[in-house]
Amino acid sequence: MVTGIFPPDLGGPASYVPRMAAALAARGRQVEVICLSDRLDHDDSAHPFSVRRISRRLFFPVRIAAATLAIWRAARHHDLVYVNGLGSEASLAALLAGRPTVHKVVGDYAWERAKSQDLFDGTIDEYQVAKKGLSLRLFDLVRSLPQRLAHEVIVPSRYLAGLVESWGISRDKIRVIYNAVALDRSAAHAVPALPAWSGRTLITACRLVAWKGVDALVRLLHVLPDTRLVIAGSGPLWDELHALARTTGVAERVLFLGNIPSSAVAGYLAQADAFVLNSTYEGLPHVVLEAMSACIPVIATAVGGTGEVVVHDQTGLLIPAGDPAALRAAVERLWADPALRARLVDHAAVQLADRFVFDAMLAATDAALTAAAASTQRRPTAPFGTSPAT
Repeated sequence: MVTGIFPPDLGGPASYVPRMAAALAARGRQVEVICLSDRLDHDDSAHPFSVRRISRRLFFPVRIAAATLAIWRAARHHDLVYVNGLGSEASLAALLAGRPTVHKVVGDYAWERAKSQDLFDGTIDEYQVAKKGLSLRLFDLVRSLPQRLAHEVIVPSRYLAGLVESWGISRDKIRVIYNAVALDRSAAHAVPALPAWSGRTLITACRLVAWKGVDALVRLLHVLPDTRLVIAGSGPLWDELHALARTTGVAERVLFLGNIPSSAVAGYLAQADAFVLNSTYEGLPHVVLEAMSACIPVIATAVGGTGEVVVHDQTGLLIPAGDPAALRAAVERLWADPALRARLVDHAAVQLADRFVFDAMLAATDAALTAAAASTQRRPTAPFGTSPAT
């Protein structure tokens, strides 16, 4: 299993990879994880699988070479490379080792890269149909070529299935397997109690990048004096968001938790009154499932695959992306209506147990990986086949 982020990093792959790796190991699979990491001295001995960390701080070309070499060495001793990040490095290494790959796609690398380098200002959907110069076409090639070489592509939402097909990937090798969470909340790690607060607590958990819309949550506090905001996560906008909290006069009501372990997220979620995800795009947000599992109501933007999890007024509240007025109205509505909060939590719990069960996700994923490992020949699958959890 190859990933660009791994605990203590936060994010979907950082939650998914260790849990899936442990579950596959429990099924008797020999699993090795190769990941990027800010530090190399983490104690990974508690994992029931081996972990090989590569420094994220290496000079970029050196990092690419080091990752490719590490994946190639590991691939020679395994039957399959399951790619959750570092797609180009993993595809090249697997090709050299003569091993098949299965890719899990949770977003659009090309769009994210274009946004981070200020080469494109629009949404992810606008990016798909935009006229592109050489740089953006190169990003598209780096994004899509690994999927074209893959034996199978797993996506966590129907939205992403359509997106991947638009990149020229054959529909018959795209498989939808919804993300899931374990419903055993007793397994959540104990975390320190948040400071005492007499008002309401809003929490978000994400990487601090522009498209997550955390700046709008900070500004929202100015008109909600009885609300505080807990931010779990780190990223490029860390300093900018701290400065924004100070300049808007709400710094004392913003708690920056930083890059907490993914195992601690549930403990902090359970201490909040509501969760909000204010992003402009999502494949299928795993953190929303975690918030629902923590029994707190969810507010999320109606983007990407989020609507496949959050059913408006049933399992959460959906709002338009980039709409501060709608965001404020949704929070105020939750705070004013205890019955609504309880109803959303109850319905979300039913949905989790019905559609987003970890054992079903594990079984579907294991079946896909086993089939790919057994043969490099394409096996026919139902178009946009879904997991048993759908």
